[in-house]
Amino acid sequence: MSQTEFERVYSRAPWEQQVGYCRALRAGDLVFVTGTAPIDEDGRAFAPGDAYAQARRCLELIERALRQFGTDRTRIARTRMFVTDIERWAEFGRAQAEFFGEHRPTTTMVEVRRLIDPAMLIEIEADAVAPV
Repeated sequence: MSQTEFERVYSRAPWEQQVGYCRALRAGDLVFVTGTAPIDEDGRAFAPGDAYAQARRCLELIERALRQFGTDRTRIARTRMFVTDIERWAEFGRAQAEFFGEHRPTTTMVEVRRLIDPAMLIEIEADAVAPV
């Protein structure tokens, strides 16, 4: 019986070392992208107050992680959106619909009390199937 090799990639997020996680992990042909917050290049909350822009930013960061494994948004099978205000579902949803186009993944959106930074309105996880 062979053991599945794990490959990990990391970002510059300050929480990775503090909490002890990686940005994304590939196990065989499965890729798991950790909860992705809307951060800018300096590690600050991206577009505070803008639900659409924050969702879009999360998805772009997810795709950046996937590219390190040689894949992209068309291979995402599932997303999970954690939002701080479910009343803004349409703004979050519009960003996802536009981002994926015809390559729609399964998805879940749930409201949470808050995220690690109060300026963040959304965090997204993604699971993908990478080409072998």
